[in-house]
Parts: sequence; structure tokens; C-alpha cells
Amino acid sequence: FRKVQQTFLKADESEGRLSTTLQENLTGVRVVRAFARQRYEEEKFAVRNTEFYDLSKKLIRVFAIYWSSSDLMAMSHMCLILLAGTWFAVQGELTVGDIVVFIAVEQMLLWPVRQLGRILADMGKATVAAGRIDEILKTPTEYPPVPGLTPEVRGRIEFRDVHFRYDGEETEVLHGISFVVEPGKTIAILGPTGSGKSSLVHLLSRLYDYTSGSITVDGVELREIDKQWIRRRIGFVLQEPFLYAKSVKENIALARRAAVEAEVFEAARDAAVHDVILGFEKGYDTLVGERGVTLSGGQKQRVAIARALLTENPILVFDDSLSAVDMETDVAIRRALSRRSKDATTFIISHRVTTLAAADEILVLDGGRIVQAGSHDELVAQEGLYRRVWSIQNSLEDELAKELSGEPV
Repeated sequence: FRKVQQTFLKADESEGRLSTTLQENLTGVRVVRAFARQRYEEEKFAVRNTEFYDLSKKLIRVFAIYWSSSDLMAMSHMCLILLAGTWFAVQGELTVGDIVVFIAVEQMLLWPVRQLGRILADMGKATVAAGRIDEILKTPTEYPPVPGLTPEVRGRIEFRDVHFRYDGEETEVLHGISFVVEPGKTIAILGPTGSGKSSLVHLLSRLYDYTSGSITVDGVELREIDKQWIRRRIGFVLQEPFLYAKSVKENIALARRAAVEAEVFEAARDAAVHDVILGFEKGYDTLVGERGVTLSGGQKQRVAIARALLTENPILVFDDSLSAVDMETDVAIRRALSRRSKDATTFIISHRVTTLAAADEILVLDGGRIVQAGSHDELVAQEGLYRRVWSIQNSLEDELAKELSGEPV
């Protein structure tokens, strides 16, 4: 039992490593090809496969040794009984009927004992599998047993001295964040990588809970609002959106199953992806593949934007979700957003100043702190990170314009 348990655990873990290698290579096939790493990945898979093969064979060998030895012992026992019974019958001490009855009784005793050994061997596998399932079952559930509040959400959001650190980490990601957003306003967030931009907006949907301070939505403390309730009222578009291996139409309608076809088309037009979809061979019925592998980065982002717009939520969050689209498409999407979601409170995270410029207020984060806040004109007029980024991007655009016009740079 212990031998089977130990061997099966190693084989099971090896199968997990093999499956991970296979999944990574299938989903990342473009990266593998781009860096010409096919041979390396094939060799890595071969190593994992050989390891799993050897451990599986070892497990089968353990079963084979036990089952064959138990069969041998059982058959040997029966053979000895038959030989001894024959001897006693020849001597006249037993009849043939006595021998038959004795063998029948012995079979009734031996075979269940032998089968019990097989059950114990299988239990070695079962205990390992049950242990892995138990790890999942013991994971704390996200939702509390008592449902939270379900207030009407209009979009007024206030952060007051909010601090946040991830579980198990000592370093804070956000330090004393404070600002107010009125309903229907657009707030933009700029900052270097690792400054806490995404962490800040993830607090809104309660993907994480803030360590200290206060976040209120229309005057109600965010911690007291039911997680599912607040998430249904926030349209979230991530930088790297996740698309299911379904059709384009199904991916957009995922946010609102009751949406009719005309509403799906309208959301796609506002996300500047309707004409692109119609250009596909099967239009909106085109399958996008696992994680949207058949679409480009910009197309995936626009499908995700259409999905968020279809919800018509009072709060919209765009986490650098326009980074993979060109400037012309960026402008078209922002115009559609301002027209369609004029009553929605909108958060836009971007490294592109032209995307941020039209916001009602811009927050500049650095090191988890708000170092600047104001409108585009106000921030350009003062020294700081925003002005430096604006100057760099403007100079690059001027150089590009000169190159296109043939002027010397």
C-alpha cells in the first residue's frame, strides 16, 4: 500500500508537469516559432514524457509484482492442498468428495483475501487523488456566508487614505490614495510600470480588499457591498483580455446573455471592430480559438471593449486596453465611449497621453502614491512626470511626421 502510494504520487506529479509543458507550447506556439525554439521545446517535452513513462512503468511493475506474487501464492497453496489431498486419498484417510469440498472451501477463503490485497493497492492511488482534491476543497471560498449590501450604484466613488498590500507581502503597493470621482466623470491614470495603477482599479471590483482606509461607492463602504453585486455594475477591460474558444458573437454577448443581435452589433461598432468582424469569412460566427489566438492583439482588445460596453454599467474601467490599437482607432473608440457612456463613471489607464488628455481629471502615480493630479492643461503647465512623458511623446510624433514628409530630422 505504501509503495503504491509513493510511486503513484510521483507519477501523478510527473503527469502534471507533462500536461503543463504541453499546454504552454500549444497556447504559446507563436512565441516558440518566433524565437525558433521548436527543437528545444520538443526536447523539453521528450524529457517530461520519458520521466512520466518511466514512473508509470514503475507503478505498473509494482502492481505486477504484487498481483503475480499473490496469484503465485494462492495457486501454490491450492497445489499443495491438491497434492496433500491426493496423498491422503491414496492412503485411504480421505475420500475424493472430502478433497473436493476442502478445495472449494479453500478457494472461498483465498480469493477474497487476494482481492483485498488488490483493493489495498488501489487505495494507495485513491488516497493520493483524494489528497489532491482535498487541497482544493480546503481552499477558503471568496464569498462570505452572509451576503453584503446591494445599493443602487450611480458612480460616485471616493478613496480616502487607502493603503493596500497583497496577502503575505510586507511592502505596500498603494500608500494613502485619496481622490473623489463624481458620476459620469472620466478619470485617467498615468504612471510607470509597478506604480500601482492596476491594483488601484482592481480594488473597485473587490478582486482584492484594501488593507486600510476607505473606499465608498455612492456613500456606501465598498467592503460592505456584495462582491457579485458590485462586479455586475463594473465593466472591466484588461490590457490582455481573455477570450473563450467560442464565436466572436458569443464572446461579446457573454456579458449580457439577453442581448439581441442588434445590440451586439452596436457595441462592436462603438468598439471599432464591427467592420473587422464582417471581414472574417464567417463574420460574427467566426471561432476565435483558445484565448482568442486567431485574433490580433488589437482585435482582442476591441472585442473585449465591445463586451464591456454591452453591459451598460454605471462604472467602466479600461486598464491600458487601448495599447494595441493605432491612433486613429484609439480616437474613434474614445469618441464612441464619450457618446455612449456619458453617464458612466470611467477609469482609463494608459501610457499614451493623447488617450488621457480628454479626461476630466488625471492622476499620476509613482511608487504607489499620487504625485500629481489635475487636467491635461494643468499638468502640462507644471514640472513633473506627466510633463516629461508628454514632451517625450510629442517629440517622437514630430520626428515621425518629419520622416513621413521627407524632411530632415
